[in-house]
Amino acid sequence: MLLYEMLIMLIAIGIAVVLVGAAIDRLAARVMMGPEEMALLRLARAAEAQRRLVASAAQQEREARAAAAQRRLVAYWTHALAAPLPARLATLTTQLETQDVSA
Repeated sequence: MLLYEMLIMLIAIGIAVVLVGAAIDRLAARVMMGPEEMALLRLARAAEAQRRLVASAAQQEREARAAAAQRRLVAYWTHALAAPLPARLATLTTQLETQDVSA
């Protein structure tokens, strides 16, 4: 059991060393960047942020259009349901309701 625990601990330490090394490497690469590279990095980040903003605005516009269409549909059906039935249709409906239906 002790050997198994030591092996697990050794693997965990190895993973930690690799992660710390990768973090230090990224930090060193960033420190060694020149002004042009930093400007390009900032530009890439700004472009990505702008794409996210445009996508978000487009999504909001789609949602607003869908909500407006739904409101129009509800208003249409509310108006249609509130209107009285035409006389002939009302008569036919009454006849059907009073008729003895046998299947």
